[in-house]
Amino acid sequence: DGGRKMARDEEKRYGSEDWEDVPPAQEPRLGLILAGKTGAGKSATGNSILAHRRFPSRLASTPVTRTCAQGSRRWAGWRVEVTDTPDLFSAGGRGADPDCTERGRCYLLSAPGPHALLLVTQLGRFTAQDEQALRGVRELFGADVLARTIVDLEGTSLDDYIRYTDNRALRALVAQCGGRVCALNNRAADAQREAQVELLLAQVERLAREHGGAPFTNAVYGLAEALRHTPPDHRLRQVAQRLAAAGGSGRGRGRRWLEVAGRRWRRALLLLGGALLLGLLLWRLRPQPLQEVSPD
Repeated sequence: DGGRKMARDEEKRYGSEDWEDVPPAQEPRLGLILAGKTGAGKSATGNSILAHRRFPSRLASTPVTRTCAQGSRRWAGWRVEVTDTPDLFSAGGRGADPDCTERGRCYLLSAPGPHALLLVTQLGRFTAQDEQALRGVRELFGADVLARTIVDLEGTSLDDYIRYTDNRALRALVAQCGGRVCALNNRAADAQREAQVELLLAQVERLAREHGGAPFTNAVYGLAEALRHTPPDHRLRQVAQRLAAAGGSGRGRGRRWLEVAGRRWRRALLLLGGALLLGLLLWRLRPQPLQEVSPD
């Protein structure tokens, strides 16, 4: 069927042998997380970046990627680490991960943090699900991650994007990501696809250098790094519990507490204001004492 044909095409393109990840070396790390709605082509994009078939990818009616995974390669003096993700960014995906274990795994695999987050979408199939995916990214990592986000128009070209500038929702999404956009066609011929990957990685490198080479971080990444010498199961459990305590968000417990406390104070003030108004109304409607009339 179509799914098996796509898998065979990828095997012809990259080779069917099992590749081992590049062992840690002296190269500086360049971290990248793949995000987006289910079926957007995240895993195929990851395979194109790595230049080998590391992540399962095929056309299917149900999600193929079930858990976070990572692959790596060497590029221009960098050790590029690519983290693929399942459906972590839709309401349904978050509901399927009630204890935040998979979201915690995403944090641990990508620790100490990504230098860029690649939001994979498709120009001709851009829907409200893509906008929901961006909201999910903000919810999981915090709004500051948008300063590290690049929109990847999978299966198209930048020329097509320029021609389709009437898509207001897509333009708004790209604007939220600082105008950073790339186009990676995973079905293109080898030379064309490799040239697109070079442009993408150059953009990731430039983004990393703009931040002094430091990866994106937040409170949850800080916890993951603090626990890096502890047993993996304990580390995952602690990070997942931290995310669950913050409602699945990486914005940090302090900020989350302030948001919750602010809502509670607003409710309390509304109730107090309502009680005062009711008291004033009752006071005005109270029965007036009859005045005594003295006889003339």
